[in-house]
Amino acid sequence: MISSANNWCLCFDLRQRSYILDNMREPTREYIFPQSPEGQNSVVMDILELPVYELEDDKMRIHDVVWGDCEIGDRQPYDSLLMDLARSPLFRRLQAVEQLTLPPRFATLPNTTYFSRWQHVWGSLAFVRKMTEGDKRFDDRQRTVLELRTLFSDVGQTAFSHLGDWMFQGIQGGENLHDQDLRDLLETFGVDVLLEKYGLTLDETVFPEVDDWVECPSPDLCVDRVDYGLREILRWSGRATDIARYQQNLQNPQSLFRINDQQMLEVTNEDFARRFAAGYSILPTEHWNQPVHRLQLELLQTAVKRALLESHFSDGVFLEHPVHPRDRIHGIDADFRFALSTVGDGGALSRTMQTIASDQRQAYIAARQLDLSYLLSNVSSSFPSFPDPLQSYCHPSEEFGLVSPHVEVTRDDEARQEVSQEMGRISLGLPPLKPRSIDPVVSMDGQAVRLSEIDPSFKDYLAGQTETMRRGYRAELMVNKKFGGKILELYQRVNDSWLGAVQQPRNLDNLREIVRQAGLYGAGNRFDGIYEL
Repeated sequence: MISSANNWCLCFDLRQRSYILDNMREPTREYIFPQSPEGQNSVVMDILELPVYELEDDKMRIHDVVWGDCEIGDRQPYDSLLMDLARSPLFRRLQAVEQLTLPPRFATLPNTTYFSRWQHVWGSLAFVRKMTEGDKRFDDRQRTVLELRTLFSDVGQTAFSHLGDWMFQGIQGGENLHDQDLRDLLETFGVDVLLEKYGLTLDETVFPEVDDWVECPSPDLCVDRVDYGLREILRWSGRATDIARYQQNLQNPQSLFRINDQQMLEVTNEDFARRFAAGYSILPTEHWNQPVHRLQLELLQTAVKRALLESHFSDGVFLEHPVHPRDRIHGIDADFRFALSTVGDGGALSRTMQTIASDQRQAYIAARQLDLSYLLSNVSSSFPSFPDPLQSYCHPSEEFGLVSPHVEVTRDDEARQEVSQEMGRISLGLPPLKPRSIDPVVSMDGQAVRLSEIDPSFKDYLAGQTETMRRGYRAELMVNKKFGGKILELYQRVNDSWLGAVQQPRNLDNLREIVRQAGLYGAGNRFDGIYEL
């Protein structure tokens, strides 16, 4: 397994890996393997399968872990436009931006890192392309518009993805800052002009005012929820619901999904719908809003803010000062590598986060995965009561515990985003994140019915998820007085300076240079196998 000292790196050098696979000439999948047998301190549990991309001058072959193989190049009249975008700095930087925010050494669950925004956007496009293939309701232009809407939805994400939203909007501020900046970002890089060459506009490919299967409110399925949901479920929680039995079917998604006459997604296999819904529903509560993960997100915000305020960068990007934090965070995660290793006097915060993450991954491997497997093993027939993220359901988890011994967590639905020192401990309020849920429509015998209407036990399960997602928490760090004082001083210093920093004027020249350089540096810091032939 990968030790905590080496968690930032893949289990072998990226350049060596690139050389080996480039010369094998048959790249169809890429794997990260554990390095040691004990499995207690690892970012990777068992094995982590990653997609592979082969880029030529005018085409790209995608070997995706969810949707299978897909080729862009001479298949559709607008494929040259997609290739222009794939080679642009706006999209290249997504190769080195983590979808699930936390870098490997701070991650609280195995197999939840090395998940790039690039992987998600091109995986989503593969899903759209395969779902519209052979469907006479969509001509070439309409298919391209659907694909572009999918691609552009995440291109404005900052380093560490939603961390940028939370830092500038607050934890409960909507998570849409990346959408608010998107038009300016696209126009700054001439995407509007590029689209015009193909008879397209930003309004129809990025900002259409329509709810359909590409983008729509929860609890309906959309391309975004289907792709990132399945991608993450298959990585770490798929055992609990045994959804991997459908992995071959997913390579032909029309065998499991259909686009109805109202342009919405339906699932055509009830058993698959049940397993997908069960797995998706625990992503917010067992991962994104799980209290120890929320604590790590809160601490990471402080570390990244400190880097932005104090210019802890060593990338050689020459910018006009002052640099607005909202411009600077449009780089890549690796820009912050040095800052995150030294954050706090003597690296106190970094060391604390790394210890918590290691403990929490061990808790999942030794205990929590057993709880989830026990609870969700029978979802093909009936749903259980929704799992409480702090409650044990089997003897091993009762004995081992579910929370890092360096953290004490209590429920606090009135929690505010604040830090204090109480009885020598550092106490952090953790209000809930944006809720996320699905209630898929299932096509049965010519009728479309929501899963909650088919099975009352899922309706109860969904109600339990809604209640759990509303919970706030309070976390206390079990650190000694010296460490605690360093972390509190850092938090107060950063937040005292933050308001003034975000009120200074922005500079489009800085933004353009940061993104341009990120596109160049992304190649050396990317997570997936991307090989230019």
